[in-house]
Amino acid sequence: MPPSSFSIMSANVRLCRAVGLWYDLTHWRFTWQPIFVILSQVFWFMIPTVAFMIQREKIFAVQLKPILEIVEIGMIVFRTTAHWYGRRSLTNCFDDLHKAFEQFSVSAHEDIRRTLRHLQRSASYLVKIYVFVVLFQALSYGPLATFITIVRYCRSDETLVLTSPVLEADYVFFDHLSSFSAWLPSSLISVSVQFMMVISITASECLLWNLLHHVSCLFRIVRYEISRLDGSSDRKTFRKQFVEIISAHNTAYRCARRLESILSPVVGMLYCSCIFQTCYVLFVTSVVDDPMLMASMIFILQYTTFLIFSFSMLGTELMGESALVSEAIYTSTRWYEWSVDKRRLVLFVQMRADRITGITASKFFYLTRPTFGTAMKTAFSFFTIIRSLFEN
Repeated sequence: MPPSSFSIMSANVRLCRAVGLWYDLTHWRFTWQPIFVILSQVFWFMIPTVAFMIQREKIFAVQLKPILEIVEIGMIVFRTTAHWYGRRSLTNCFDDLHKAFEQFSVSAHEDIRRTLRHLQRSASYLVKIYVFVVLFQALSYGPLATFITIVRYCRSDETLVLTSPVLEADYVFFDHLSSFSAWLPSSLISVSVQFMMVISITASECLLWNLLHHVSCLFRIVRYEISRLDGSSDRKTFRKQFVEIISAHNTAYRCARRLESILSPVVGMLYCSCIFQTCYVLFVTSVVDDPMLMASMIFILQYTTFLIFSFSMLGTELMGESALVSEAIYTSTRWYEWSVDKRRLVLFVQMRADRITGITASKFFYLTRPTFGTAMKTAFSFFTIIRSLFEN
């Protein structure tokens, strides 16, 4: 694996560049794509949905779905904005990781080579599979209903009732449900905005997942290298190997801090959104008997739940791999036989490794598997309270 041919997250980087979520000094710094997507979501989805909730009849069943939709769209706007604002830090994080892994790409050790092969395969598969799955799900949410309506109109179906294809909306200045000629262009615009939104947020999610996993694997490589310190026969070889370890460990720690600064507010909002949506869907399920409404709401809920589950799992991996670096110094080396100078050098790694390295949710708690379970328990607890109040 020569350094010239070594690459990481190539498909993910191309996708982020295409949607304007990548910082590149060789191009114009202002990227119009994410701004256009964000404004489209605000003015074509969020504001018309709020207008629908205000101007339409105040019937409980009519208001249920728009409430959940506007919360989800608001979260997507917030996450896209956070990524666009922090794209320079994410790009710097990628560059640092690429340099670190390129340094180890010529390693003769099989454990390191196996880790690098895993990273290249997993990053590519993640983008291809996840984008395909999300686009397939998006097709079933809006475009499918649009296509069915067009087919029924072409067949002169007298029972045809025009409905909003993606989100419930009231565009105030025109009634998009008044005729087919008004409904068709507005539906095509809604589907286009939906797919722009899906592709942008999917590129962002894949990049964040890949960066977190790559940082964890860099900590793992540091652990592998520490376990081989006993094989350094002379002082010069030991120092050279130790400098490489220090450099890689600092890179991993620095990248983790950058990801933490960007992800912390995003994940905090995701947790709040997931608790609200879970509680809300459970409550609606218990009071409304509408299979189509429930299917659309569960569709939105499973997406948010999967997001915090994936970030919780990656946060657990990051904390575990960083902690194992400290453990490797004790269990994988005969440090007690080293000279005082060598012990003093290793102490620097030990001090850094003993710090908790992870991703927090708005600085309140670290992302782990137990925190995901706690979020679900909290949602069920709130649902129980609201349900009892509603019955009384």
